[in-house]
Amino acid sequence: MNNKMTKIGKRFVGKVAIITASTQGIGFGIALRLGLEGASVVISSRKQNNVDDAVEKLKVQGIDAFGVVCHVSNAQQRKNLIDQTVQKYGKIDVVVSNAAVNPTVDNILDTKESVLDKLWEINVKASILLLKG
Repeated sequence: MNNKMTKIGKRFVGKVAIITASTQGIGFGIALRLGLEGASVVISSRKQNNVDDAVEKLKVQGIDAFGVVCHVSNAQQRKNLIDQTVQKYGKIDVVVSNAAVNPTVDNILDTKESVLDKLWEINVKASILLLKG
């Protein structure tokens, strides 16, 4: 057993966690913490090389990590993320919907409708649809 996991805790032993947008930053930090606490973590992001790099970094820490390319706005890629996770682990216990966009810093009343559509699509709708499976 990994010493870091022992010192941190074991709250997620036997759990499977999907974390979207998890190859760097906050998403990677969440995946790392869940993994150190015993979870098997499924990394996802839009680029295969980023997914592969993140999985390797987690495995070096003694974490059971698996990666799937997924752009959360793409229904087929969301389905693939769920399907591959269930195929590998047999279940999903935790979903962290970390993927989000912020394409503008305009005043909300000056924001174009296309930008509002993108905000809704990625930040809200994709999270709900991911949970629906």
